Amino acid sequence: MNRSPAEAPEAAPSDYRLDRQIGFLLRRAHQYASEVFQAKIGARNLTPQQFSVLVTLLEQREIAQTKLGDLVAMDPATVLGVVQRLAQRGLVAVRTDPADGRRRLVQLTHDGHELARELVAIGPEISNETLAGLSEKEQRELLRLLDRLGRKG
Repeated sequence: MNRSPAEAPEAAPSDYRLDRQIGFLLRRAHQYASEVFQAKIGARNLTPQQFSVLVTLLEQREIAQTKLGDLVAMDPATVLGVVQRLAQRGLVAVRTDPADGRRRLVQLTHDGHELARELVAIGPEISNETLAGLSEKEQRELLRLLDRLGRKG
């Protein structure tokens, strides 16, 4: 027997609360962290993914694009897009690996290097402001737990 929505029986009360679910809480925390990030990055007009790539390249110098993706936790398609956009802005240079024509090597340009150095200086400010509502012990514990959760096992 089909019932219209108006005739459907009422759902049983549940203990489920959206505002207590991990996905909801992570999304809300991510929104706040993104607001802080954008406020600090300002006119540099970068995404968090671009930030990660630039800072990682500052540490690694020249690196295979696949390895770069692994280090910044991005799938191959995502890191390819990020690298292409940074290359269009003149912040990274990409070349084919002479030893393996299938590999793409990525490195910072002069402008990319200068920007990455600025980002390294701003990074702690972003983290400090994002975590400001927590005690030092809570900050360490949150970062430890998020790292563990993100490692998938």
